[in-house]
Amino acid sequence: MQRTQRANGDARRRTGCWPCKDMHVRCTEERPQCARCKRLGVQCEYGMRLLWQDDAAQRGICLGREGTWSKKGKPKAGKPKAETRASPPYFIKTTKEPIFLHTSYRHFGSQSEDDQDEEDGEVEEEEEEQQQHLYPIPTPALSPFGALPTSEAYLLDYFISGICPNCSLSPTHNPYLRYITPMTLVYPPLHNAVISIAATERQLLNDRRFDKQAWWYKSQALKGLQETIASGSISWPFIATVLMLCFGDIADGCNDSWRTHLRGGLTLINQISADCTESQMLRKFCLMYFVAHDIMGHTAGSSSLESISYTWLEDDSMEEIDPLMGCSRGLLDIINRISAISSNVERICSSRALTAEETQHMDQSRSQLELALRTLRQHVPSTTSNPNLALVAEAKRTTALLYLYDRFCSFSLSSSDPDPSEATSRHLQRLIDSLVSQLEPLPVTATLLWPLFVLANASPDNEQHRRFVLERLDNMLKTRNLGSVRLARRLVERKFRSWDLQIDESGTKDGLHLMREKKASSGSGRALRGKCISLA
Repeated sequence: MQRTQRANGDARRRTGCWPCKDMHVRCTEERPQCARCKRLGVQCEYGMRLLWQDDAAQRGICLGREGTWSKKGKPKAGKPKAETRASPPYFIKTTKEPIFLHTSYRHFGSQSEDDQDEEDGEVEEEEEEQQQHLYPIPTPALSPFGALPTSEAYLLDYFISGICPNCSLSPTHNPYLRYITPMTLVYPPLHNAVISIAATERQLLNDRRFDKQAWWYKSQALKGLQETIASGSISWPFIATVLMLCFGDIADGCNDSWRTHLRGGLTLINQISADCTESQMLRKFCLMYFVAHDIMGHTAGSSSLESISYTWLEDDSMEEIDPLMGCSRGLLDIINRISAISSNVERICSSRALTAEETQHMDQSRSQLELALRTLRQHVPSTTSNPNLALVAEAKRTTALLYLYDRFCSFSLSSSDPDPSEATSRHLQRLIDSLVSQLEPLPVTATLLWPLFVLANASPDNEQHRRFVLERLDNMLKTRNLGSVRLARRLVERKFRSWDLQIDESGTKDGLHLMREKKASSGSGRALRGKCISLA
């Protein structure tokens, strides 16, 4: 077919549709569909198309009006040479997301840190409601509890399959599955407490179907305990219910009620006789749970909490690692002594200066604690095959050494050694590096909350350590959005923010100078108002 010639004076038009332009055919420009596109059944498109410079350079075509047809007979520009093509934009290559502490004007004013944290917590709750996809909702297996109502069967199954496996480092030693779960079928208050815990953790993972069940079942559990007290028949299921209420309060937000349940459990645990092997094992489990959470609560709390000494059972091994807590009873005793001695010294220093005799006694105590930590031996139980258990225990021993320096550096070393040696600073840095290397290969579990918290306090100026701590805390929250982890993260952010706002322009400092200034700048920032966090 002979191509139709353009009439004289009929100028080239650029307002045709894109299908006709692509085929270099003159468009009749009917709207919304030209005659050619209508005849061929082609989608007719008008408008503007953007051609990016980088795309044009990669395709080797001209950009804009460069090289366009001209009536004056100027030669059409060819493809740009490789060296003249637009160079691709330069981006800083990074494999990790940036860290934002969200420092606002409130942190520069006279508002107290607790009020700032409360407002930050409200903002976090609003963000969680708006971004419900942040925490994935796991789907538990089909429930075998057909005799229970649907919601109860679902929540009990979630407790067994979704919560209990994450509470122990050993699949063969899990008291929640061995002791707690069977008793839920025979003791209604414990059953209600367990269902309340499952509903609370589903709620924390943005599953809003069980908001009412969480409160209702908890109230029924408390009511059942009151009836048991009135009847005078207190037994091990009663202690287990108190333990699970403490468990639920820590997961929900670490309100003061968890310490009330903990103290009540410690008071009653020695008043009930263990008449069989199962009762003795249950006593070991309850005593370890209450003591460990009480000791770890002092490591994140203020000096107003009084530390007490604990008596273990006669057949308890002080060197055997407990699969629930990831450390031995001997290490817990040393940590408790560190908290008790340092808290006592802090109370004295708040009112007066230490005497020479008190300073000497304190330095001796610190040296004895450090020696005890370095010579401590921890061994894995013979019934446990998890290779990570020994690694977790060793990481917690290193953490205890850092915790010792953190609690004593502000007053002990400042009085006896105002200018610490370079060797001491290097030793402290080696401890920090050793702890990071020990934590890196371990899977992220709630057992590592205390080592991460102490690491954040010991090295607030190191950007890599900040990222290391915050990323692992975020991974914990994605798995189980526990209240203790949320509050610990808020305290860690407070430490980092306090360091950023008060840091000297001369640069960061190393070793013990860093820990002293951090301690002086944060002061009472170790605790949140109305909260006592358990880092166990």
